[in-house]
Amino acid sequence: MGLFSRGPQKRLVEPEGPDLPLRKADLEALLEDMAAGAKYQQALFPPASVPLPGYDLAWMCRPARMLSGDFCDLFHFEPFRLGLLVADASGKSIPASLLAVMCHLLFRTRPEPMANPALVLRHVNRQLLGNIKRGTFISAVYGVLDAERHTVTIANAGHLPVVVWHAREKVATSHRPRGSVLGVLPPAAYEREVIEETIALAPGDRFVLLTDGVNEAMAPGQREFGMEHLRKRLKSDSDGGSIHFLRSILQEIEIHRGGGDQSDDITVVTGRRLP
Repeated sequence: MGLFSRGPQKRLVEPEGPDLPLRKADLEALLEDMAAGAKYQQALFPPASVPLPGYDLAWMCRPARMLSGDFCDLFHFEPFRLGLLVADASGKSIPASLLAVMCHLLFRTRPEPMANPALVLRHVNRQLLGNIKRGTFISAVYGVLDAERHTVTIANAGHLPVVVWHAREKVATSHRPRGSVLGVLPPAAYEREVIEETIALAPGDRFVLLTDGVNEAMAPGQREFGMEHLRKRLKSDSDGGSIHFLRSILQEIEIHRGGGDQSDDITVVTGRRLP
């Protein structure tokens, strides 16, 4: 199941003074255009329910503003194989959202086999080079969940690690195979940089792909949420469903913020192998 919610929205206030840079009508039109852009972004997200035999899957995306620099996707390219994507565009608001949409579409229109995460990242990197502003980039993790072999194979483009809860051992492990962000390195250098890692999933195991809006959520005292909160939640919710896990994480982040504003987009894709 997917959860997409618009984050806190700031009300634009008309500035005072005789020489207004924008009229009230212009501000209202800008808000309408941003709302329309947000709907286009939402249309690119995966369906609410993505079935895969033997697995319970869910995702959520909660933008900090009307438009998001985060994106995620689930690619059902074979009966027992599913592509998993979580990514974060550099910057904020409109520029980040445009970069996110461009990159999201590149993942959807790649010629490389979806079963090879490293090849997919190499293709997207090639396409981004020369087409994005210098100094901007995308961090991403792309993986393939194999429901027959019960493995997830991942490639990481300068992104946060994939966290896996191992139910039998009752321990969480982090997996971050080498790889640079997308849109910076030339193809030859990037191909040498990115590698893959395959993780076995036993019954009850859960994997989590996320953006830094989770671990960098800030408390009033400027203390980050951190990855340790996530690991504790994985342990306490180890037997629960994926949609329940996502709601618990979001609730815990909101408690941690203590009424403060959401400063960054929050995106999570998770799945659990059913016992």
